[in-house]
This record gives sequence, structure tokens and C-alpha cells, in this order.
Amino acid sequence: MDRRDTRGRRRAVRACLVAGAAALLCVRPADAQEPSKVPRVTSSAELTLVNVDVVVTGKDGKPVPGLAAADFTVRHGGRPVTVTNFREERPARAARPAAAAVPEAAPAAKEPVTAPVEPEAPRVPRHVVLFIDHLALPDPREREEVFGSLKNLLRTTLGPGDQAMVVAWRGGVQSVFPYTDDLALLEARLDVVAASAIRLGRDTQEELDRLAGDDWAYAWVGAGDSSLSRNLNVQQAYSEVKGKATALMGVISTMSGLEGRKALVLVSRSFSRRPGAEFFGTTMDTRGLLDGVVAKANAAGVTIHSLYAAAWQSEAPNVSNSPLTDPRNMNQAGLTRSNAKWTGEMAALESLADETGGVVITTTMEAPLFAERVASDLGSWYSLGYPPPEGAGRTAEVDVRVARPGVTVRLRRSVVARSPEEEMQDRVLANLFRMDGNARLPIAVSTGEQVKEKKGRYRTPVLVRVPVRRLVLLPTATGARGAVSVFFVSVGAGGDFSEVRRERREIELPAASVGPASTEIVSLEADVVTADPAARISVGVWDETGGEAGFRLIRPSGK
Repeated sequence: MDRRDTRGRRRAVRACLVAGAAALLCVRPADAQEPSKVPRVTSSAELTLVNVDVVVTGKDGKPVPGLAAADFTVRHGGRPVTVTNFREERPARAARPAAAAVPEAAPAAKEPVTAPVEPEAPRVPRHVVLFIDHLALPDPREREEVFGSLKNLLRTTLGPGDQAMVVAWRGGVQSVFPYTDDLALLEARLDVVAASAIRLGRDTQEELDRLAGDDWAYAWVGAGDSSLSRNLNVQQAYSEVKGKATALMGVISTMSGLEGRKALVLVSRSFSRRPGAEFFGTTMDTRGLLDGVVAKANAAGVTIHSLYAAAWQSEAPNVSNSPLTDPRNMNQAGLTRSNAKWTGEMAALESLADETGGVVITTTMEAPLFAERVASDLGSWYSLGYPPPEGAGRTAEVDVRVARPGVTVRLRRSVVARSPEEEMQDRVLANLFRMDGNARLPIAVSTGEQVKEKKGRYRTPVLVRVPVRRLVLLPTATGARGAVSVFFVSVGAGGDFSEVRRERREIELPAASVGPASTEIVSLEADVVTADPAARISVGVWDETGGEAGFRLIRPSGK
């Protein structure tokens, strides 16, 4: 569940509870510590609202503006709920002439009367990640169609407070270009990725030709077949999709700690529901992997938009590859094989988009339309906030209907409640690429000399220090107690993420060491192991009682 609209309320409630808890301390026995030495005490209450972003379009595919909260019917886990927070987000409206009557004696030439623009709520920030697969677009016009459309999407979408990140995949996360609002820099980064998409990408076709040749040879001698080789190709294709799904979930996790409208644009030519179907080997289904990506996206409030960007190429036999000149092509499936691959790709990409509220386009020829629709989604939508019904589970399906005929409603199909620990994990991941604007806990982080260990791993000693006076501690008979958790995660130069590691420390301090004037420091030492000496390490500290957090980003190698 999103909590982006409730942080201010939580702080207000927490402040009231602090005052109440302090009052309760006044009834302590006479041998208790003096009031001036009583440590700060707090408790908190969750005022949780579920927030869903809803896109409403007409038959022409364009946004439908001007709806009110009463136009929406929302069900959470099948139960009706009442929308308590409502907002329409759309492009800024310019001032327009007011429809006021002009006196008869007024001069003919007069400056038009301009109606004052009503003050609008602050614009919601937008974060966009372009996840670009290892594409094969040798035709320069087709390549420009795809990457030019992505550039136009950024030009149309990004405004003040918005940022975008580019992630390139090639058998693994090849490169990650961190968040920026610099359009010129983003376009230059897209040019770098486009340069690797020039090759023809005939690797699959060549393997299919080889397998067809093997089948012809086996048929010639009357024994055996190429089933083992075909099954190995299917396994390899499945491993590729699995790695890509894992990378997508890692990228989505980095977005989870961000606020505002979040979109992941997946541009792919190989992310199939049934990878390797074109090899006609053992069938493998990636439904479980896709469900994992969808669940992660819905929990993070991230919408996935999918573009299938495989270059068009004919697989029909011609004078150079017909059975008359090359017997290996005698048993090729041609159009059937192409359809099997395309169907598997579409099933996966449509699933990701449909279940997270995004759009999907199935051909590079419509890349401009794809960019237009994604930009429209990021510019016009409705935010609906409501308290979940009593007894609602961690995961619940959400259904939204609009009382207007002929409209299409798109939103994420489910919401997932995250624990405070999970939110901290997401925030420390997001800190790898963007400073956390809600961090309130000051921390200091220093590193020792990096040591190379066996198997190409590097160990970095890390010292984290937190001022006691900024922690919320609970009173004890002799002083105060509390707990902090420190989270570590790293990302290599190529964009490979480590697991998020958590270390927890309980604090017991005498009364003389706590309070607003305390100079005590809580220190925690840990060794962070990375596979890349140039890895960036994100450190997050969470005050478990007060709920505040602080973050730092370090580069042990100094690069």
C-alpha cells in the first residue's frame, strides 16, 4: 500500500503521543530519575491510506478530464470503500479570456480580460526508468524510430522535479545511467545504447538453421534427432528471461522508495511467456517469474509500459535458402515458428502492462504511438486514496469503475502492504541513485582500506555513527533503551545489485548519556563485501522506535 500522502499526518499524531507519554512519566515512583533527565519517549499510530493511480481514456484513447470522486466506484478485496483523498493530475492549464460582458460604451479596441488562474496543487514528481533490452535493429530508420520515440517521450514528460534513469541489458545489466533531469545527457545516454543495437541479430536464426541441418542429417542416416540441442536452447532462453526478471525486480525496488508517479518503460525483443518456443523443444513457462515482477511493481506503485522492439525479418524461403539449394531448410517451420515466438513475447509483455495499469505496443512501427500514450499516462491521471476495509490482508485486488459509458479504466490490479522493514530496504536501494528527500536522521559513514579477497571479491570495513540525541529512546529504571538497524546494499559499475543486508543493534544507556544535550555517539562497524572494487555502497540507518531514517552513499575505491 502506498503511504505517500500520510507522512505528515503520522508526524502530527506522533507528536501528540510524545506529549501524552511524557505526561504519563510524571506518575513514576519517587526514586525515578528527575524530569530534566527523562529521555524522549514516543509512540506512533499508522493512518494508512491506500493510493491508486487511475488512467481513464475515451474511445479515441485520449484522457477523460473533469471527473469527480463521486464518478468512481472502488472495491478493495471485493469490498466497497469510500474515496477520502481525490486528485486529478493533468497538464498545466493556461489562463484563458473570461466570459464577461463588455459595456456598450467601451472602446472597440481593448485588451482581453484574463481570468485569474486558480491555484493548483503542487505538481506530483515523476520518475521514469527506461529498461532497454539487447535490441537488434540494423535498419537505421527503424532504430531511429525506436530511440527517437524514447527521446520524445522524455522531452514530453520531464518537467521541474522529474527525473529519468536508463538501464541497458545485454546478458546481464550492462550499464545503469543514474537518475537525472538533464535531457541532453539522457539523449546522449540513449545514443550510447542505440549504438549497440546496430548488429543484425541473426544468432537465433543461425541456430535454427543449424538444428534444421542436424535433423536433415539424422533423417539421411535414419537415426537420432536434434531434441537434446533444442532443449538446451530452450533452457538457455529461460535462463535469459529469469535473469532479466531478476534485474527488473531490482530496478523496481530502487523506485519503491521514491514518491510520486513512477513508470518503468520496458523495451524488449526477448521476454517471453514461453522462452525458446521457436526451437520446438521442451516447453517452459515463465508465469511465476512474471508474477514476481508484477507483484514487486504493484507493491512499489510502479506502472510497466511494454514495447516489443524486434526487427521485422522474413523467414520465408527464398532463392538463397530454399530446399532446392540448401536441403537443411526442408523442414523449417517458417511462419509457424515466427508466430510461436511472437505469441510468447506478447503474452509476457501484455501481462506486465495489463496487471500494472500500463500500455503495450507490439511493433517498432508504432513506437511513436507508444511514446505518445505513455507520455499521456504520465501527464493525466486520477489519484484515489482510501482507508482499507477492516481486516484487509497484505495483498488485495483492486477494482475501479467509472460511471460513464465508453471509457477505459487502467490501474494496477492489486496493492501490497509493505512492512516498515521492507520500506527501509526499498529506500536504501533507491539511495543508490537518488538522495532520499524524507531522510531526517543525521548519520556519518567512513570506510577503511578495501581488501581484495579470493574469487575476485572485495571487503570494505564500514563505520556508521549516529548521534544519540537524535534517537527516540524509551525510559528504563536506570536510563533509556532503543534499537537501530543498519542496512547495506551495493551496485557494481555494470548495474549488478547485491542483496540488502541488515544489522540490528539494541541500545542501553544510562540517564546521564541521553537527552537533547547528549554528546554520545552510537557506532556500528561492519564489513561490506562486493564483487566490484568500484561498487557504490548505500547505507541506511533506521531508528526503530522513532521511525526516522538517514542515508549515505559511499564509493570505497574513490572512483
